[in-house]
Amino acid sequence: MGRHRPRYGQDGLETELEARRYAESKGLVYISPYNDPQVVAGQGTVGAELARQIERIDAIFVSVGGGGLIGGIAGYLKAVGHGPVVVGCSPENSRVMHESVRAGRVLELPSDPTLSDGTAGGVEQDAITFPLCRALVDRWALASEEDIASAMRLAMDQEHQLIEGAAGVSLAAAVTWPRNSRGARW
Repeated sequence: MGRHRPRYGQDGLETELEARRYAESKGLVYISPYNDPQVVAGQGTVGAELARQIERIDAIFVSVGGGGLIGGIAGYLKAVGHGPVVVGCSPENSRVMHESVRAGRVLELPSDPTLSDGTAGGVEQDAITFPLCRALVDRWALASEEDIASAMRLAMDQEHQLIEGAAGVSLAAAVTWPRNSRGARW
């Protein structure tokens, strides 16, 4: 049996920076889960799938951590002319990209514990996703831990699907989003 390498850091950014350092020290290739153009392009295939399945998309709610998923989806949908309102959804306890976009620069902010560990943590200072989020995300929504938990229960109760906290963030935002137009596909 190989030796188990302990988990590092308290959030995604700390872990990513350590993984990058480790890879460089061993001469390995490190691929960021969000800060890589090919990864963002790959995540854009979600937008392609949605466009194939849904004729009209008025708004799309996407959970945001580092911004790769929303950058890819929004980039694709807007490039092919679907142009939905793109809503970036973050947990209130870890809203680094949300606050960074508001500030116009990547901020170093602490994250509190959240059910949405898939979106928790900071953003690298030179992240390629920051300008994508600034240009492509139309609105931002924050989800409380209570709303995330309620959304996870809602998915279980109504759809019989067990979802992770990161999925609960976007569902919570969609469920609590004010609806201003009838007939809109959210």
